[in-house]
Amino acid sequence: MADNKRPSRRRRESGSRKSSSCASLLQEDDDVDPSPDQTGYEASIIKYAIFYPVAVLPLCIPLLAAFWFPAQWIKLTCWCCSLRSARYVIVKDLDGKLRVEAVQYFELPMALDKSETSSLLGDVTGGPPMKCPYIVHRNLRYLYNEEDEKYILLRGFDRGYTCAGIHEMSAGLSTDMHNERLQQYGTNSIDVPMKSIPVLFVEEVLHPFYLMQVMSITLWLYEIYYIYAVIIFVMSTVSVMTSLIQTRRNMQQLHDMVKQNCTITVIRDGRELHDVPGESLVPGDVMVIPPTGMSMPCDAVLLTGTAIVNEASLTGESIPVTKTPLPQTPDELYSSERHKQHTLFGGTHVIQTRFYNNSAVLAVATRTAFSTSKGSMVRSILYQKPFNSKFYRDAFIFIGVLAIIAAGGFLFSFIFYSVSKYVQPDGISISYLLLSPRVYALRGFDLITIVVPPALPIAITIGTVYAVARLKKNNIFCIAQQRVNLCGKIKLVCFDKTGTLTEESVKTSGVIMMTGNELCSETQDPTSLPPCPILFTMATCHSLTRINGKLRGDPLELDMFEATKWTISEPENDSTKFDLLVQGIVKPPPTSGLVGMEMGIMKQFPFSSELQRMCVLVRALDNPKVLHVYVKGAPEKVKDLCRPETVPVNFKEVLRSLTQKGLRVLAVAHHSMELQWHKSENIDRDMVECDLEFGGLIIMKNSLKPETTPVISVLKNANIRTVMVTGDNLLTAVCVARECGMIPRHHQAIVMKAEIQAHGPLPVISYEPLNSDGSVSDGQEMEMQAIAAERLKPGDLKPGDFHLIIDGKSFAVVKDYCSEDLFNKLLVKGAVFARMSPDQKAELVLGLQKLGYGVGMCGDGANDCGALKAAHAGISLSEAEASVASPFTSKVPNITCVPKVIMEGRAALTTSFSVFKYMALYSLSEFTSVAILYWFNSAMGDKEYLYIDMVIVLAMAFVMGITEPYPHLCKQRPPGTLAGVDVLFGVIMHVVLMMAYQAGVLFYLKSREWFVPVVVKKETTILCGENTMIFQASIFLYVSIAVSLSTGPPYRKPLYTNVLFMLCLAVIFPCNFFITLAPVHWLPGLWHFLQITPHPYLFFRCGVAEIALLYMLLSYLLESHVFHSRWLHTILKVVRCKRSPRNRYKHILAGLDPDWPCLGVRIRPIKGDENDGHTSIQDGHITKHSIQDDNWSGGL
Repeated sequence: MADNKRPSRRRRESGSRKSSSCASLLQEDDDVDPSPDQTGYEASIIKYAIFYPVAVLPLCIPLLAAFWFPAQWIKLTCWCCSLRSARYVIVKDLDGKLRVEAVQYFELPMALDKSETSSLLGDVTGGPPMKCPYIVHRNLRYLYNEEDEKYILLRGFDRGYTCAGIHEMSAGLSTDMHNERLQQYGTNSIDVPMKSIPVLFVEEVLHPFYLMQVMSITLWLYEIYYIYAVIIFVMSTVSVMTSLIQTRRNMQQLHDMVKQNCTITVIRDGRELHDVPGESLVPGDVMVIPPTGMSMPCDAVLLTGTAIVNEASLTGESIPVTKTPLPQTPDELYSSERHKQHTLFGGTHVIQTRFYNNSAVLAVATRTAFSTSKGSMVRSILYQKPFNSKFYRDAFIFIGVLAIIAAGGFLFSFIFYSVSKYVQPDGISISYLLLSPRVYALRGFDLITIVVPPALPIAITIGTVYAVARLKKNNIFCIAQQRVNLCGKIKLVCFDKTGTLTEESVKTSGVIMMTGNELCSETQDPTSLPPCPILFTMATCHSLTRINGKLRGDPLELDMFEATKWTISEPENDSTKFDLLVQGIVKPPPTSGLVGMEMGIMKQFPFSSELQRMCVLVRALDNPKVLHVYVKGAPEKVKDLCRPETVPVNFKEVLRSLTQKGLRVLAVAHHSMELQWHKSENIDRDMVECDLEFGGLIIMKNSLKPETTPVISVLKNANIRTVMVTGDNLLTAVCVARECGMIPRHHQAIVMKAEIQAHGPLPVISYEPLNSDGSVSDGQEMEMQAIAAERLKPGDLKPGDFHLIIDGKSFAVVKDYCSEDLFNKLLVKGAVFARMSPDQKAELVLGLQKLGYGVGMCGDGANDCGALKAAHAGISLSEAEASVASPFTSKVPNITCVPKVIMEGRAALTTSFSVFKYMALYSLSEFTSVAILYWFNSAMGDKEYLYIDMVIVLAMAFVMGITEPYPHLCKQRPPGTLAGVDVLFGVIMHVVLMMAYQAGVLFYLKSREWFVPVVVKKETTILCGENTMIFQASIFLYVSIAVSLSTGPPYRKPLYTNVLFMLCLAVIFPCNFFITLAPVHWLPGLWHFLQITPHPYLFFRCGVAEIALLYMLLSYLLESHVFHSRWLHTILKVVRCKRSPRNRYKHILAGLDPDWPCLGVRIRPIKGDENDGHTSIQDGHITKHSIQDDNWSGGL
């Protein structure tokens, strides 16, 4: 086996140089960072002795910092050292975060068996056991590499081994070798950490926000402000416990989903069968797959027999997939992606297995635990990519600013009470601070709790909570609450095609047979066909299987087979007729006149997305000496496999006429070969799929869902760009895009092709327009020439009037070989991305995000999981396990969920802005009120605080978010940042207006002849005219701000539709007017409870109410008609000299060259040229350069 193992890069470079035992286990990985940035640290007793006593003294704040920033704490308490001797390793992960990983060890024996499998452990021959250091980062093991002097990812057998080398492992492992690998790889278990509720509670409480709440509640209790303290405590506790219970429930669901308790039969110690627990499996273990199937506990490659597998847990499609044995090619390296038709993935369910003469079906384990496909999915859930929402980032900055104001207020109170003097009866002056230091120190701390309100974290999430609840009522479920606000900034939505825009089911519309060397007219009823290759292909070229008496398989193949009226039976029943193992036996219907024409499917070459075709070997019962080959697949691919003289002369025209109607077309081909059946088991696919004879076309119809076109129209009217990203045929995708309105009928669709030619390293780019009555086939130059008659001239196209169409192959070339400028142009103008692999879909989403798009992705869960996780708002239409990482899941299988999610996102984002601004303005207003009262050595009473905080502010903040989203999407999007000039201008103006309002009513009071100023006393005075005036003004101010900020259309419904908000106003307004207008002899007990003294004159009290109403009207008009007006936005834009947009995609669209794209010409872009994509070649010459085609200078 050692000869079949690919040498590592370092070994190839160093010739025969030997590597260490640990280093020989290491392999590279493209899915995770195989060698992240690392720094080693060892413990320091000196630093411990210095820092820990210091950390405990100042209220344990340094210890809290250590909890929040463990990497920084390790740097402070440990010495930096080499990785080999390190006790801790600080690793910089893919998200740029620093994580601390503890170094662990396992032992390897030095005296090893010289078997083939033990060559993994190196060539050492004796000595004591060797301790190998490793770290566990993101649940993956990294082993220390002596040569690279760093920790490298430990991989299994999924990479670096030839197919023949893997077959040589079929003898299984010895017990000693198994034990050694169990030390190296650990147990085959996917353990999701289950933290207890108390542990989660402590971690949550140690968040800075909740620590602030704990300190505030402690302060209020000390000041005997019991009611508000208890209420905030109860609300915070309920909020924390609800969050913790939901977190715990999600962890439990994930834990139960990945939990596995199974017993596996493996081959050990020279072909002996042993039953072992699934947790003990290691790479290299040979498993026996039972005929009745099993759940796969690890990734494995099939060595013998065939297996029918349900891969719904990974693909989202509960369609049985046939797995075949890995070919024994000596020079081909095994890859789980390239050889997925031979790979059994962990977490999938093997329904049944088959093998000749009831022999055992064998598979060798390649990856275990978190390295498996299931483990990778779990890791993607546990370590989701963080999204830096502008709103939450700016919210923290704004809170920081409020904290600075609070610190300034504390300093103001300290200085003011230090400078202010109280004259005692004996004539001696003493500062208030020295007179009662405890009281006045508490006043300073009160200012901090006022400016940074503890209820702020709860209040700003209330809109999101209501949005998630409303989505749930619409059968849209959200597992990532923080993504809701991101939905409000969606600017582009990517859609999968099949199952998302179109119906999942595909109907066989008809077939087109060959007549001579031409394709004849369409036959709509396949049962009327005579015995011919196209009929036999429809009956045999599929992967259908009968499970529990029901025919299961791909819907397309199922409909195609059922259209023939043939039947399929299990091989156990009729295989004796063929004297060999068959994968299925098909029979014609009794009424067809083909009785006795039974056919056994001997071997399948399953459909491959890379090859875009499927092939079967079939043996007829009446002719056992001949094997028939039937192939079906993409017309362009099948045509290339056929002998040229058999390809119909009208192939191009017929295919174009079908695809322009949005029909899905499959081509069939066939030939016969004389081959012994036992040799067919190991025959290579390339030997079978050659010298074929073209057989005809199968026409399938995939209709649009009725909801698709209206939803696309709604999104386009809202100026939300729509893009199709599909694995289907380019022409079919374009037709669907035009039919649903993604590409308007009057807009030009241009196919962008990119290819690497053998005679040069530079890619060749071409742009060809699609006519309304014709189109360009995937990658076929002959069809590109067919539509050249109606080419447009450069400059005839306007940027908004054309759309680029590209397939996955060309997309990869443009991304990898062309300049970033050209790739970005493709991203901003691309409308249809066809034949895209799952990885390419995710790359497309990430590329669009880099340009500044808020990207949504809607798919049915099949091959869309990567893109769904990468998008800002991924919406899955599948309920399979593969969608567990998708932020949103809709139980309604159509795209009507997309505008609903965007509407709720806009409403939630608007609510979050409104509530945050409301809480900020409330805190600044109360800070102003308290500062004014401090000037008079007065302060608000506890009951005044309670009325403001509980009756008005908290009630208003919680009901503001209930307003439902506006039922129509507008073109404008809500602001996404609190640092925007428009937002800051509005907040500043509100603050100025509030201060002017409070100063105005105070001046109004002082201007009255009957007013008697408060007499400064030793103790704080609460019952005074100034206190009452500020309180009466404030209670209107807080209601006014709530009404002003509760904006309605275009993102939320009008204010009056919020019933609870209107009820609150109906209660609070009369209470406020009563407190302001009621005379002093009314309810004296109420005035004593509120600690206020009503003013004596009704005329004055009415004047105060009029001023309050005037302020409310002015505040509302400014917020609704000024702060959000277009003219103010334009003025502020001019003032701050904003001349260009911030988003990159707008710069790219604005900078598009009128001469791009150059239609009908072939282009070789030079990377780095600012005219990238505009230099054309015609007749071997360069249009804009005076050098020949073979003298290109520059490079990519």
